[in-house]
This record gives sequence, C-alpha cells and structure tokens, in this order.
Amino acid sequence: MADALSEDEILEAIARHIGRPGQGPQLRRAGADITRHPMLDLSIVRSVETRSTRPETRPGRYDTSGRPTYEGELRDHPVEPPKDPARSREVELVLHGSVRTVDCGCDEGRQPCSRCRAKGKLRCDIGPLCPACEGVEPCTWCDGTGERRKDRAAAGPEREKQLAGRTTCVKCRKPRTACPQCRGWGTKKCPQCDDTGFRDCPVCEGERSTKHAPCDGTGLITRWTAGSVGHAPQRSTAKLPDPAPPLRVRQQTGRTGAWERVTLTSAGDPLPDALDPAHVKAVESALAPRPDEVARRVEIGWLHLVSVAVPDDPDHVFYVFPGTGGPEVLPVWSRRRSLRVAAVVAGVVVLMLLVAALV
Repeated sequence: MADALSEDEILEAIARHIGRPGQGPQLRRAGADITRHPMLDLSIVRSVETRSTRPETRPGRYDTSGRPTYEGELRDHPVEPPKDPARSREVELVLHGSVRTVDCGCDEGRQPCSRCRAKGKLRCDIGPLCPACEGVEPCTWCDGTGERRKDRAAAGPEREKQLAGRTTCVKCRKPRTACPQCRGWGTKKCPQCDDTGFRDCPVCEGERSTKHAPCDGTGLITRWTAGSVGHAPQRSTAKLPDPAPPLRVRQQTGRTGAWERVTLTSAGDPLPDALDPAHVKAVESALAPRPDEVARRVEIGWLHLVSVAVPDDPDHVFYVFPGTGGPEVLPVWSRRRSLRVAAVVAGVVVLMLLVAALV
C-alpha cells in the first residue's frame, strides 16, 4: 500500500528527475504549483434476479422429478444467489402438485394429413409432351379423347400416307391411328403416377394420416406450471477525476502506479478509510443497491496523483505518483507548449499550401 506523497517528497522527486537532486526546497521557493488529482478506478458487477411462471407441456409421459419444486408464489421461494455474480444462470422449477398427464385428444397419436386432406393421394402434373407428335395429333381418330372425332376426314391416298407407321390407340382402340411413341396419350408416360393422374402423398405416404406432433404420436401430453429464476450480470464502471489526466499519464499509472485496491462483496460492506474524501460521495452513489440485486462484486482502486508546474520549466507539467519502486515522475507538454507547437505546424501547412498554389 502506498500513502499519499508529501509535498517535500513530490518536489524532491522532480528535482532528481531534472538532474538537480537535493534541490526540492529551491523548487518550492521558486513557486512550484502543486495540484492533487486523486485517481479512482471503480468496477461493479451485480447479479440481478428475474422471476417468471408459465404453463409447460411435453409429449407423452414426461418425467419432471429432476427439477426442484416450489409451493405457493414463486416470488416467495428462496433461491441461492450465484457465488460468482458475473455468471449468468437460469434455475428451472416446477410448481408442486401441478404436474399431470392427460389425453392429447388426437386419434391415438395420429392426425389427418393436412397435405392431401386425408385422401392419401395428390393430383399429378401431366407428363411432358410426346416428342413425336408433340400432343397435336396423338390419335387421328379420337385426338386422345377416346371418342371418334366428328370432323375426321374420309380416308384417301394422302390420308393413307399419314397413317403409315401408326399403331392402335390405347384409348379408342382404333388400329393404325395412334402415334407409335405415345400410343394416343399425347404425352410421355408420367414416371410419378404411371399416367393415372394421381400419386401418393409424400407427407403421409398414402396412409391419409401423420404422427401428431404435440404428443409425438403417444396420444398423451404432460402439463405443469413452470417457474424460472434467472440471474444476469450487470456491469458498471466509474473513473475519476473528470476530466481525466492526459492519456500518457493514465497509461503510465496503469503500468507502474502503486494502486491501492479492495474488493467488496456485499451492499453493507464499509468503504475503505484510505479512500479520498472527494470520491466518497461518488462511490456511495455508484454502490447504491439496484432493484432485484441479489449479489455483487465491487473492485475499488485508488492512486494519489499530483501535477506540478515549475516556473523554471514552463514547457512541461510534471505528474508525480507513488510507484512500485518509489515516486514516479512523468513530464508532459504544458498547454503553452502544445499551443506553440500547434501554431508552428499550422504555419508550416499554410506555407506549403501557398507554395503549392504558386507552382
């Protein structure tokens, strides 16, 4: 643990850093200005609880004996909070006496097929057109209808040539009238229905019914009232002072600073006495219990940081803090120097733009 550095220790650390060991008192007389910036790093993880009930169903005879039970109102049932508040958890319970297995109401585990409407068959699409007659004149006598065509022309020499190679029609049974490939159908034979126009339903496979999904074909359903108790982590952080020190300072204090740290696990745990008084109110506000909070873990870290302006060196501000091996000193550019450098850079940019415009 590192106590706050005294002003003498701070000035002597700066004197050593600038190569003037033992001249800390001279820096004081020269008007060194010391400003304290106590740093705070606070992180909180809370386990927040939610509770809910709902009706549950499972197919068949479902065994709920492996789940814990509760009686009365779920809000009154004690559930142990998680040992680690950062871990999510869901506890499933069953209301005592609510479990019952009942008939599903289906037909012994079956239900009418919705695809074929319990017919077992579906209409089949007409097969592809015959490549020989293309469905235009599958039969010169009946045109594939099975009945004589009324406008059929009388047979003559030309007609006899057209009938050459024809075969008997399977529909009207007239010889030498049908296309030899489709035999009067006008289409290729359908591979799905064998040209019957109907095929087995692919869902029920022609059985007209399917397994009833809610009961999984058992004809029974188990019902009960379920309760859920959930624990979810909620995280929050706080970092002081505000505004924060320069990034270089924050990085260096994080690497080599001798931070003091403490862990709190209960809303009633007292705050550490060494905590800076300027931070107490902010920490107390951040640690106020939240609704439905059942567990917490609080990590508090603090470090005594100061900034020192030395009149002899107006281009720097010296940040000093307790380190693992003694006081650490980190000089950063002062606002005056930063503005001067920014002005020089801006002037160079303007000059380059003017030169570019003249070329």
